[in-house]
Amino acid sequence: MGNWRNSFTSPFMASWDIDKPTILTIESVEQKVVQLQKSEQKVLATFVEKKFDNGEEVKKMILNASNCKILHKATNSNNTDNWKGIKVEIGVIANKGRIGNEQGLSILRVLSSSEKAISIVNLVVGDENWEKVLKYVQDNKHLGLSPIVKNLQTRYSIDTLTKKKIGEIVG
Repeated sequence: MGNWRNSFTSPFMASWDIDKPTILTIESVEQKVVQLQKSEQKVLATFVEKKFDNGEEVKKMILNASNCKILHKATNSNNTDNWKGIKVEIGVIANKGRIGNEQGLSILRVLSSSEKAISIVNLVVGDENWEKVLKYVQDNKHLGLSPIVKNLQTRYSIDTLTKKKIGEIVG
């Protein structure tokens, strides 16, 4: 028969792909319709690393709501674009159900995450970062000016005139 793992195939990372908790770096996160038992909208993470220590391929991982909540908490952002570069510890936990003396099915899980090192850059109206900041501000107006500026200051140094412009957009 050879390697037992070859009996199980999945285009996405599965519990049988890893032998121990492993640190991976998120390269990108996307929402995509995937074909599982039926076509479903899923959040997929792609990783910088291409192989696990055991030689298995690092595939895209479907992030369930619990995994997304961990990443949201680590970055203080629900914008998946802000999850790029985050280091996550991926592991397998036992499902609640038991089969005899065994734990039952295993669940692939983001066990922990740590924020990436971010260099702070000056934010200037009209510069290369302004368009994405403008979109973020427009998408999050409901939060109010103070939380928006606080979140932006984790990535940008913002002068008084730029804060005033952001305030005009928030309304």
